[in-house]
Amino acid sequence: MSATTITIEAPVYVTDNAVLATLCEQWQQLPLIALDTEFVRVDTFYPRIGLIQVGDGLKNYLLDPLVLSDWSGFIALLNNPAITKVLHSCSEDLVVFKDFFKQLPTPLFDSQRAAAFLGFGYSISYQNLVKEILEIEVSKDQTRSDWTRRPLTEDQCNYAALDVAYLPAITQFLKDKLVTTKRSAWAEDEFAQMLAAATPESDAASWKDYYLSLGGAWRLDAPQLAALQRLCEWREEQARGRNKPRSWIAKDAELLAIAAAMPLEPSELAAVADLPRPLVNRDGAEILALIKAPQRGPAPRPELTEQPLNSEMRKTLKLCQGIVRQLAEQLGMAPELLARKKQLLPLITAAHASTEFSWPEGLSGWRQTLLEEPMRKALKTGSNK
Repeated sequence: MSATTITIEAPVYVTDNAVLATLCEQWQQLPLIALDTEFVRVDTFYPRIGLIQVGDGLKNYLLDPLVLSDWSGFIALLNNPAITKVLHSCSEDLVVFKDFFKQLPTPLFDSQRAAAFLGFGYSISYQNLVKEILEIEVSKDQTRSDWTRRPLTEDQCNYAALDVAYLPAITQFLKDKLVTTKRSAWAEDEFAQMLAAATPESDAASWKDYYLSLGGAWRLDAPQLAALQRLCEWREEQARGRNKPRSWIAKDAELLAIAAAMPLEPSELAAVADLPRPLVNRDGAEILALIKAPQRGPAPRPELTEQPLNSEMRKTLKLCQGIVRQLAEQLGMAPELLARKKQLLPLITAAHASTEFSWPEGLSGWRQTLLEEPMRKALKTGSNK
């Protein structure tokens, strides 16, 4: 596609609720809209939204969330199943939409993930995708802007508008290729999974497994794991309540050290190596109460933590990764799109523990269709060696 076929006009800056409502009515008639967000998330748990970009294929619009107050028409647009919402590398944007609007943009088309199905690599940048498909150079000079400061400069506005300006044309190219390669259904399945995974876990009951993501959890015994589980739940509650990054409440290593030490008295907590004084002084009483608290609900499951693989399991992992690489090469897509190491580990652990074969949720959908049969054979071979 030639660069001369796309004309970029100056973006329309929207600060009036009535103007936004009129635009939303117009956008409701379109088959797709391009979306992007600019936000700041340096010292807060929740992102501080600074700008919302909308591209309709003809013009580009900058919606100011620091001024606009009536988003009802825009939320209805996000929820309209007849309008495809196109974003690029949307995982962080989806968090912003869910937090600010309480509504995800559905149905979704992620141009980065779509490109991964077509041999562009697993995580190609927007700039590189525009260059490869449209032969246009896109500036990156405003990447580190503070989008919550006003007024925005002309350079900031132009930069932000370009993030959606080329998405409609790119999307048409990618959709045509997905149809040609018969991968449209795979991509749609992938986008649905991305939306399902994007919902921030606001229900405290869903925080009970956060301890499993800590790298050294496998070293702990059952009582220590139970304490770590409670500490991770507490940190999540505090981070959200104080609107601070998790690491500002307590780092992973600090929670692991506390759980390993199992302190019951203030002096024992103070003796845990490398704990920052503010953590001990501010939260010490709560931490000790958590250590002493009885187990709530099902006990933690040590077998679910990411433990080092033994030699036989490493062989099985290499066998499975070889299957992934071979199949990805045949399909002309990045192996990471098909299956990453972290997604394969539950299969390997279960196979060598002689537990019943269970396909992991992270490899469901189109991945399961392609991988389950060869993986079953590989796991059977690997576990019987």
